[in-house]
Amino acid sequence: MFLRSCIQSFAVIAMDKFGSHVAEAALKALATHLEDDTSRVIVEEILNRICKVIAADATNVMCSCYGSHVLRTLLCLCKGVPFDSLQDFHMTKRSAVLAERLSGGSSRPGDQNLTSFQHGFPDMFKTFVRQMLQNAKNDISTLLTEKNSSLVLQTVLKLSAGDDDELNHIIAVLLGYDEDDTAQKKDYSEQKNKIVALLEDTAYSHLLEVIIDVAPEELRSNMLIGTLKGALFAISSHHCGNYVVQALISSAKTADQMKQIWEELGPNIKELLELGKSGVVASILAACQRLETNRLEISEALSAALTSDSEPSDSIVAHILFLENFLREKSYWKWPLGVKMSVLGCLMLQSIFQYPHQYIRQYVASLLALDNDQILQIAKDPGGSRVLEAFLCSSATTKRKFKVFAKLQGHYGEIAMNPSGSFLVEKCFTASNFSHKEAIVSELLAMQNELSRTRHAIHLLKKLDVDRYSRRPDQWRAAQTSKETTQREFQAEFGLNNSKPVGQSIEELFSPQSPAKKRKQKEKTDKTTTADAGTTKPESFQKNTKGQKSAKAMSEGESSSKKPVSMPFLNDGGKRKSPGFLSDKPIPKKQKHERPSDGRRFVGDGSSVGTPFVRHNVKQKQSIAELAALAGKDKLTAGEVRKLLKPEISAKGA
Repeated sequence: MFLRSCIQSFAVIAMDKFGSHVAEAALKALATHLEDDTSRVIVEEILNRICKVIAADATNVMCSCYGSHVLRTLLCLCKGVPFDSLQDFHMTKRSAVLAERLSGGSSRPGDQNLTSFQHGFPDMFKTFVRQMLQNAKNDISTLLTEKNSSLVLQTVLKLSAGDDDELNHIIAVLLGYDEDDTAQKKDYSEQKNKIVALLEDTAYSHLLEVIIDVAPEELRSNMLIGTLKGALFAISSHHCGNYVVQALISSAKTADQMKQIWEELGPNIKELLELGKSGVVASILAACQRLETNRLEISEALSAALTSDSEPSDSIVAHILFLENFLREKSYWKWPLGVKMSVLGCLMLQSIFQYPHQYIRQYVASLLALDNDQILQIAKDPGGSRVLEAFLCSSATTKRKFKVFAKLQGHYGEIAMNPSGSFLVEKCFTASNFSHKEAIVSELLAMQNELSRTRHAIHLLKKLDVDRYSRRPDQWRAAQTSKETTQREFQAEFGLNNSKPVGQSIEELFSPQSPAKKRKQKEKTDKTTTADAGTTKPESFQKNTKGQKSAKAMSEGESSSKKPVSMPFLNDGGKRKSPGFLSDKPIPKKQKHERPSDGRRFVGDGSSVGTPFVRHNVKQKQSIAELAALAGKDKLTAGEVRKLLKPEISAKGA
């Protein structure tokens, strides 16, 4: 009744400094009744009338700093966005966007929207959006560059993600093509100068970022070829436009698209770094790894950009770790003490250490050339510790990784006092041999009192079973020996000797969680309770290596256009790659195994096989992995004892 009485004045209320809070509270109150079927009819009728009133004065409401906020809430309500997810569509967190772009993921924002919005009114949402755009048609150029209206349009695009027809219509209107709703068929070159000029505006550049993120594939490709081709470096050099280029790079779906980008930006890596546009370079590094193309070229270009003929070649890693500091001082730069390492520089090195070893030899050599104090400083830095974790999970040889262990020896307790350092210590423990594992635990035991006072270190102490080592060292050694024996048997049985990264245990290989989720889950557990901190899994960086061709294989650029085969734990077929080989094209084999999500069958050469023998083998793997986990426990339940003594019974029960 309240809303009905003020519907005709709703736009005025929404644009008022104080009335906007009332309007938004009323809309959120309506949202609580969406799940009630008896109330939906009333809610729909009220929302429909409100939408018509707002659409009639769309331009003014969108440009109002108060009305814009209310309008975004109304759009989310019409779409059926859950109450606790409203902020995700109201504002865009730049740090979250950067993390997503550099994580190697290629999923489009909002791909799951159509299935997750269960209590909305999709037809009303589409009608409302079209009415707003139609009524504001004469003011589109203003709406694109006005901060508040740009936020509304960004919300509209995010909520429409996955609906290609609606996106084509919306983007066509925003870019100046609305005659037949077919933006993907238009020639963008005629709008090129206008779009490039508008990219200097912050609001417009943010809007174009979202357009690139959510646009249908054909439309995005046409934008790359028609609108932005030939202007990528100029746009990258701008303080706003460079974010649009980052979005374009991260949204590339094929090696051919990445090659077009590389042709324009590849020769300008040094200039981009000097202009302070290192985010563009970081996006290129991540995209080249994701699409497996131009990795040799980008690694060499980055090395050349950050080193000079007068400097030793082993300074590259130091320069990247302190990227902004180095670019500022250059000729008189020295390794700084007590300075936080570059976030983007550390992200770059994490991407680089995912590359095949033959592409990154100079980076590995540069890291190993650092002295003990410098390696320790890296281990204590939040970003630097992740770089060392990435190195431990890289394709570098075990001998080189043990050189890093040697530089850290004697400081593991000190490193574990830092939240990020505790992950590194755990990774070092997993990647070490038996004697080094005992040395790590001995160091932690010496600082057990100090470590037990921190939330993050409690998990580490429990994970490494430091308490058992202090009370019964022989029992701890027996448990570790048993676990290592089980792992060796597993590797010998299933051919993982050359394919399993040194930094990963069997439990991590079979864990259903991603590394980011493990780290996030552990941090959440640490914050909520200290007692349960030991239940969280460590972060693991899983690296899937690809089979390589012989010395006569084609170059990476030719092979990367083919879709790579992903094999979670059976890689390379036990064969080592030639050190000088620079191709990423997989060897065509008679049979390739891929572990499906249900863990029930292998897929080989496109044929589906589901024989009892294969299922039995998968159960064997699960059983061995479970035994490896049980071997390190101090106390076992009755069910775990039965599983340990009679694993075949457990397998049958599964």
